[in-house]
Amino acid sequence: MIGKLRLLFWLGIVMLFLPFLGIPNTWKMILAMLIGIGLIALALSLRKQHRSLRHTIRTLEHSITESIHHE
Repeated sequence: MIGKLRLLFWLGIVMLFLPFLGIPNTWKMILAMLIGIGLIALALSLRKQHRSLRHTIRTLEHSITESIHHE
């Protein structure tokens, strides 16, 4: 998850400086579209991991709470 967050950060940096790079506009547009698609995929992946982690934490909290009440 940390690696994906780091990638998200660096893709944001690239998008920030993309307009100032001395490459043709067509290449900038293609690169911006590819990075945008990558950012969307990355965001969806992080969202899925976040939901899974939340579910795991809730399950652990529930099982700990039940074990405390049964003692």
